[in-house]
Amino acid sequence: MAEIMKAATWPATGGAMQIIDAPVPKPRSGEVLVQVKVAAINEMDVQTRAGGWQKEVKTFRKAGPVVTGFEFAGIAATSNAHIKAGMRVVAYSPVLKGPRAHAQFAVVPAHSLAEIPNEMSFADAAALCVMGLTAIEVVDDIAKIVPGQKVCVLGAAGGLGAYTVQLAKARGAHVTAVASASNEAFVIAQGADVFRARSDTPVLHRDDSFNLILDVPAKFSFAGTRRHLAPGGVFVSSNPLNDLAGFPRALLSRRKAGWLLMLSTTPQKLKRLFETATARALTPVIDATYGLPEIDAAFDRFATPGKQGRVLVDMEAGS
Repeated sequence: MAEIMKAATWPATGGAMQIIDAPVPKPRSGEVLVQVKVAAINEMDVQTRAGGWQKEVKTFRKAGPVVTGFEFAGIAATSNAHIKAGMRVVAYSPVLKGPRAHAQFAVVPAHSLAEIPNEMSFADAAALCVMGLTAIEVVDDIAKIVPGQKVCVLGAAGGLGAYTVQLAKARGAHVTAVASASNEAFVIAQGADVFRARSDTPVLHRDDSFNLILDVPAKFSFAGTRRHLAPGGVFVSSNPLNDLAGFPRALLSRRKAGWLLMLSTTPQKLKRLFETATARALTPVIDATYGLPEIDAAFDRFATPGKQGRVLVDMEAGS
């Protein structure tokens, strides 16, 4: 077992990410050490690099120098509970508590891990992880979409948007997708029935009547979208903290605001994710993959408008 690993760290003083030699973390009771093969980048990671989430970063630094990366796939290096050493696993480390995984090894609570199906690659598992789980939460659990209903996805070309389009279509919905004009072909390929360019004004039309509106960029509000919802329809923002006023308003309305805040997962939820993918209701979408030494470029790509799907970091590429 290696004692030293390559890891990406964000200096407390700011600036570019740095690749350093760091001790391989040691799992505590209830944790599993994982050799990370592929990790994803998401919005919280980018916000962290930009100086956000300072309280959480202080907590992460107590465990080690790695402060970004909480969805990844790899090989279990130790055993615990239902996880056995050598097992191919996917992990979603608890968002607010860490630990983080933009490194060659990471420790994670055993309850945040699940075995990857034999036919699925590490890259596909990492690409599906949190965004696939979130799409299931939105389409199946919050909106409970059934055949014939209408869904609108605002921001349909990124990971969450693309997976929501896929899953809503698989559930029999008529899907309207909004994204940059350059992403029209990609979004239609995910299953959208109607495409609207983000630059269109207005994006939502007077006669729209959706059973679900998912706002991935978190630029809209329940008050601003309520007239475009069918009775019983639900508005869901990827960041509900941006629209706290919407929830009390929704209590008095036939239209609803859904609360979406997935801070952790369970083996059962991850198993459900893979079952959904195996049933072809979700297909991994990967925009670009970078090696660990290129992690700054990966972060920049994530923040670039027009990306199509997930941005990944391959721990073995470029090392």
